[in-house]
Amino acid sequence: MLTQALRSSPWLAGWLILTGAGSAGGEPGPVVVSELMWAGSSASSSDEWIELYNRGSDTVNLAGWTITRGDGEDESLMVLIESGQLPPGEIFLISNYGHEDERSRLSAAPSLVDPQVSLPNSKLRLRLYDGPPESGALIDLVDDGKGAPFAGLSGDMKAAMVRTDLEAPGDEKSSWTTATAASGWDPGATELGTPGTMPGEQSSTEIPTHVWAVAWGTIKHGL
Repeated sequence: MLTQALRSSPWLAGWLILTGAGSAGGEPGPVVVSELMWAGSSASSSDEWIELYNRGSDTVNLAGWTITRGDGEDESLMVLIESGQLPPGEIFLISNYGHEDERSRLSAAPSLVDPQVSLPNSKLRLRLYDGPPESGALIDLVDDGKGAPFAGLSGDMKAAMVRTDLEAPGDEKSSWTTATAASGWDPGATELGTPGTMPGEQSSTEIPTHVWAVAWGTIKHGL
């Protein structure tokens, strides 16, 4: 799967060797899935979104990157990012509905609206590639595809699934928790999560602060 990507990028080949990225259980790449809403919202059960975060030091060109769902022979393409630049410390929000859609509770404007965003409420498993799944490098994983999602809430109270450690593998349960903070929602929304909110921007002053994995849990979900 990685052959074409490795041949075209000697830097990527070296990076994969050093970090162990590209294989389940390895350290994730410079871009990670930092938060996702698989339960939908009070407006629609399909009001789902995925948040990517650049934990690296260089701007990443996301053109051609893909997100798949499922596992093994059931793995299928869900999202194709046709264009997009993600600077270090910034977020790229992908949602099923635009923030002005009546079926959405988002107030944060997504970077990409894709009606193919559909997150399972059980056996959740996502993969982030830097190209087509057949030839791109595996950059990050979400959940293990077994039983209920690692975190998040559905039902009357809906809460996002939040990454607690940006350096740990995304297919480990300890890397995730359920959101307890709220920002990026329409006035009066009851959902918990911080869609489109950069680290350090949950204060009233909304001054961006680039923080790394050690502080992410405190800022993203109020620990």
